[in-house]
Amino acid sequence: MPPYRNPQPPYGSGRTPGNARVWLFAGLGALVVALVAVTAVGVVTRDSGGQQGLGTTTTSTSAGTTTATSTTPAPVIAGYQTVVPNDLRAAWDVPKDWTVDTSHSSMNSATDSVPVAGLAYEGVGYCTDNVRTQMFLTQTKIADTAAAAADIATRMARIGWTTNTSIVPGTAEPFDSSSHALHGVYLETTGTFTAADASCAKTFAVHTFAVSGGSAGALVLAIGADTGVDRSVTRDFARRLLATLRLF
Repeated sequence: MPPYRNPQPPYGSGRTPGNARVWLFAGLGALVVALVAVTAVGVVTRDSGGQQGLGTTTTSTSAGTTTATSTTPAPVIAGYQTVVPNDLRAAWDVPKDWTVDTSHSSMNSATDSVPVAGLAYEGVGYCTDNVRTQMFLTQTKIADTAAAAADIATRMARIGWTTNTSIVPGTAEPFDSSSHALHGVYLETTGTFTAADASCAKTFAVHTFAVSGGSAGALVLAIGADTGVDRSVTRDFARRLLATLRLF
């Protein structure tokens, strides 16, 4: 079995307070469209040099207008499933045995909320009240990718592990999608928390891949995982999943 794993299924009620849902599905949607346009130019440039573009997606530009046609993208990783959030032209891969739940639009705590799209999770009830791993797409109004990755990771850590005793953001590293169409940063944030019982993990990690949308902010694909337990997500495995992010 492949390794992997995370907390509270699925991070609170899933209800989005106030106008956060509008921010996600208007703001995030607009950012995805903007990034698709930028990616299209890059793909056309690479294709002109004989290199392959965005896999199953056909993208073209004409007179400053970007158009794209695509079926549901095939998984980048053979044998995996593709997550495609509602109304968003973005996709990424997760293992076949993960649950995809597009009904949830936020992860919440008493003091914070992060809008989410394309929630997928694994390991529900592996120990008392915990889920091993969760993955989703979100947006921050922070344009700087390193700051955006750290912001989402820290907020996710506070919301997902409310009994945390430490949160330690790592150092942002340059990171590309596996198609090399998206360029951003990868950041791993680690921490410790007080577990519900001895069968639960006591440590966690949040892995984030942030891509800048300029003044619109940044698009962030995130994985939250309990660590140090059976099938917990490793750094290498998280990076492999994050790299499957593509726009179409």
